[in-house]
Amino acid sequence: MNNTPVTLKFLAEKLKMSVSTVSKALNNYPTINEYTKQRVQEMARDLHFTPNKSAINLKERKSHIIGIILPNLLDHFFTRSIYGVEQFATQNGYNVIISQSHDDLKKEIQSANMLLRSRVDGLIVAISKHTQDFAHLDQFENMGIPVVYYARNPSFNLSCHKVLGNTFHGCYQATKFLINKGHKKIAYLGGPKMINFTHDRFNGYINALNDNQVPFSSELVAYTNFDKESTISAIKNLFANPENIPTALVAFKETILFDAIKYLKSINHPNFNEIECIGFGNTSFIAYLDSPPIASIEENPESVGENAIKLLIQLINKEIDIHNYQKIMVDCKLIVHG
Repeated sequence: MNNTPVTLKFLAEKLKMSVSTVSKALNNYPTINEYTKQRVQEMARDLHFTPNKSAINLKERKSHIIGIILPNLLDHFFTRSIYGVEQFATQNGYNVIISQSHDDLKKEIQSANMLLRSRVDGLIVAISKHTQDFAHLDQFENMGIPVVYYARNPSFNLSCHKVLGNTFHGCYQATKFLINKGHKKIAYLGGPKMINFTHDRFNGYINALNDNQVPFSSELVAYTNFDKESTISAIKNLFANPENIPTALVAFKETILFDAIKYLKSINHPNFNEIECIGFGNTSFIAYLDSPPIASIEENPESVGENAIKLLIQLINKEIDIHNYQKIMVDCKLIVHG
């Protein structure tokens, strides 16, 4: 059996037509009459003809590949955001290459270089928590390849396209909700203290306290690097002063909130059942927890991902100038449980 792929030239010879006529008939050019189109397309189906995608891409000077760099697909936010990216990318004829940095700058740089060699048409990136120098990402725009930052705000890079969740407003809503329930000692458990993209949530918390005349206490603020050990250490600090025990807690993300709840339960904290908690995430299994948080902040990651890929494709198609920097904010929503 001959497994040699059927080419345009082979079809043209069989049909006794020019390669140009066959190509135009396959692509439904209006200058080709219907009878010719039908003959060409029927033979192409019969012979299982597949267009040479590489040749088409070379002619168009496009790879039809989108590169994505993100910290970790085990993070539910990024898993959900990729769903939004892939759906829209596929509808528009693009494939996606996903690379994980695991919050390691060296791996992020390696990923960027790999995607550049792969000749991607555009890049979507959620920066690592150590990214402050953007040279490895700037090289894309220097070659005319658009870059869209998403989910994590690249505060050190002011001239860029970005799609972000409005986490300031999300944290503001959560804190205000707890204040309205009568809480005056609301703790905040944040992400890494020195990382710029973590600041919007804390600012939302502070502004909600100020706007509602609730005094701020530094004893009610602690930070974690996201690993379990530093989370437990932060929780111990928050509950260390018996004269200033939190009655409520707002957390950077639900994974660290669950660690906090588990720890407080394990030490039989006397007021465990009265502490009301809210975290970013709205994880699907909350309904099955014995001690669920009172509410969640839904970040709408699918919408963040979809807006990022829509913007990127507009940039690739030159519908937006690459230097006309765009900032798109996706609203968060407070979801009350039970």
